[in-house]
Amino acid sequence: MIRKTWRFAKKALGLGLISTVIFTCVQFSYHEKPDYFQEERRLLVNVQKLGNAAENGVFLSPRSKVTVRAEKNAPIIPEDIIFNEEDMLDEHGRRYTIIIWVNSAGKPGYAANPLECLANISCQITYDKSLLNKAHAVVFKSDSLNRGNLPSERQGYQQFAWWASESPIHSSVSGGFDNYFNLTFHYRTDADVYAPYGSINLILRELNASGETELEPLLAKKRKANKMAIWAVSNCYAKRMDYAKSLMAAGLEVDTFGRCFGGKEIGRGRYSSQMYEKIENYKFYFSFENSIDCKDYFTEKFWFNGLRSGTIPIVWGPKKSDLLKVAPSKSFIHTGDYKTPEELVKYLQYLASNETAYAEYFHWRSWIKHPERIEEHLTMTNRDHDLRSFCKLCSIVQADGKRRKLGLESPKKVINSLKDAWLGEEKGQCHG
Repeated sequence: MIRKTWRFAKKALGLGLISTVIFTCVQFSYHEKPDYFQEERRLLVNVQKLGNAAENGVFLSPRSKVTVRAEKNAPIIPEDIIFNEEDMLDEHGRRYTIIIWVNSAGKPGYAANPLECLANISCQITYDKSLLNKAHAVVFKSDSLNRGNLPSERQGYQQFAWWASESPIHSSVSGGFDNYFNLTFHYRTDADVYAPYGSINLILRELNASGETELEPLLAKKRKANKMAIWAVSNCYAKRMDYAKSLMAAGLEVDTFGRCFGGKEIGRGRYSSQMYEKIENYKFYFSFENSIDCKDYFTEKFWFNGLRSGTIPIVWGPKKSDLLKVAPSKSFIHTGDYKTPEELVKYLQYLASNETAYAEYFHWRSWIKHPERIEEHLTMTNRDHDLRSFCKLCSIVQADGKRRKLGLESPKKVINSLKDAWLGEEKGQCHG
């Protein structure tokens, strides 16, 4: 049932926030001449229906003939991501290029094209540093920053982005990068380019694509397996280990995996389809992070090991208020709501013995067939946070290029203090 999930999990940093899940079929017409976008036109794909301000309710890309018919109340496409096909090439007729500045070979596992972005957005994403002079944006990962091997010069139009995927507790920032970067690129909702570990939008799209639109088969599988909770952990962070052990001591049955428990793997290991299929047998998954109260920091442990795998995530570490900004309100259990481990275990045992109460935590899956049921605060009003992260970055460089073609200036942000931008709001809150 979850054979493609591992692909989505590895791409999870390229996601955005919540959107109404409406699907349609889009046809891409061919051009007689070869062009950059031939591969994207080759496919018939299911994508979201998008709205726009056109009176006839149709979004039409002039040259590629991409037509998406909008339904009543469909979200409006912001003007800053409405592009035609000419806008997907720079002023020299070249495809826009984004470099991920790491010492890696091969092809990055990220994409920014009309199929992924659901709009006329297309950038080449590469590790090839020799393309620096032609690149339109460069993304620098925080865990591999070294001022000695960073570019000392840049083209005036280039956007340099700082990418963080760990919490501030596990990602140090020095003052040596002040006035160097233009954009922040991370999992917090205050990022210039929002790059979370997952989103309910992605999960709903994947459930729909794999035909998992009914809840009963999932519940039947759990009835047959009769398994309680599961946890895979390889970073034996003391505080979360202690809390997990207190739940076990209070009588919760937990199957444990990972280096902290002898190295045993779930299925065929991390991100494998077999791993997610194995987790699906259980009623609960421990989504325990390695940091406490760090803004918006919750990872694939919540999105994929928990929600996508068909279990209820038991969440420890993130603030509940941060989860509620982007996840269905009754889709997880937060440990902070219970005074003692014993109280939480008692509630979990109640849910395990009462399928009606347990199933309430999966009502959000009905949004696949009934998008009108989506919680109001999760409904998409614009696509700023709905774009995958590299789609968002690509839209920024395309918009810059569009202005240059018109002879207009393209204002560019400069991050005066990277340390303040990253740690400012976290001081006194985020801790280990």
